[in-house]
Amino acid sequence: MTLFDPARHYPLLQLDWEPNAVQEAICAIAHETITQLQTAPLLSGHPMDDQAFGSDLYFGKAGVLWTIHYLQTVGAIDSTIDVTTHLNESLEQNQQRYPKVSPYPEQSSYLFGELPLLLLQYKLSPSEDKAIQILQSIHKNDSQPVRELMWGMAGSMLAAYFMYQWTQESRWQEVFKLQASLLLQEWQSVGKVGYLWTIDLYGGQQQWLGPVHGFASNLTPLLVGQPLLTNEEFQDISNRAMMTVVQTAVTEDGTANWPAVYDKAHPHQAPNLVQYCHGAPGMVTALATLPRGVYEQFDRILEQGGELTWQAGPLKKGSNLCHGTGGNGYAFLKLFNRTGNQMWLDRAKVFAMHAIEQYHLSQQLYRQLRYPLWTGDLGLAIYLWDCLQAQSQFPTIDIF
Repeated sequence: MTLFDPARHYPLLQLDWEPNAVQEAICAIAHETITQLQTAPLLSGHPMDDQAFGSDLYFGKAGVLWTIHYLQTVGAIDSTIDVTTHLNESLEQNQQRYPKVSPYPEQSSYLFGELPLLLLQYKLSPSEDKAIQILQSIHKNDSQPVRELMWGMAGSMLAAYFMYQWTQESRWQEVFKLQASLLLQEWQSVGKVGYLWTIDLYGGQQQWLGPVHGFASNLTPLLVGQPLLTNEEFQDISNRAMMTVVQTAVTEDGTANWPAVYDKAHPHQAPNLVQYCHGAPGMVTALATLPRGVYEQFDRILEQGGELTWQAGPLKKGSNLCHGTGGNGYAFLKLFNRTGNQMWLDRAKVFAMHAIEQYHLSQQLYRQLRYPLWTGDLGLAIYLWDCLQAQSQFPTIDIF
């Protein structure tokens, strides 16, 4: 039994870490993006993506604007472009387009809807009018059925937490706690497996596990938003989560992976995806902030997930975050920050150098940048910056 599909990965090479090349790649990606924003603001889609470039956080312009602002703020690039000039138009486009293309037009989507654009507008120019719009958008999910991060409640809880971070106002804690309560009510015991959510998604009901659609995605705002929970609440969540992570893992020879969907009939069937969205890298990245030293088997299995990610090697799908080499590398950064073991940072840097090679090859082949934050080169730029800083702040999840 093998826990990954070798055909999805490149052979792992021991590439030397070159900080200057890393910084050059960050600047090149940002410079080309900024040039396009200034000359052709309707950014073009990419042949490797299966839909047109939009206005959202995942595939579209919201993610581009967020990334450029973030890289400016942390000092990763030297640029004076004002992203606020693009925000109003992008928000209007999103508000017109989202109801037409979304499978859940009544749901407030963090990755595809208006929320991130409203958040960025508020962050750059706070106003009560904008805060009310954000609160109304978050409250849409109180009565909607989808419980995960891309389309549903986990995403709106993240928005509420970031607003609380910025304002310290009780209304954001209240809506966060309301949605946390609704989410936790649906976290059900599955016998010896632990606790899972049955996700109502795309016309079916399945027990998804990963950090975009499933178990880990619903835990994400509860972990990021820990300051808004009581110690007792967080301890209970942590105990349930760690037990479930261990029980749903498939292990072999010191490695561990997780299927995209838990299948009660075949609980030990070998998974083959090793990506942020599905598989070990995402599970490690999303859950590495759970308490260390409390549950030895959980500590061990997270590192086994990291080991599988290393053995599988860089992803052929690209250098991106959601299903690419950069996203997988975040598992190593998280493990380095969790354990202090230099090996994990060294491995993150090897993946960074591989991802830069992939970025250069893609540029040569397609003659254009792959713009999206989650599926393109801008996400890689942030991963490279985190490798330089030896930190693990997954964009728009750990920080906004």
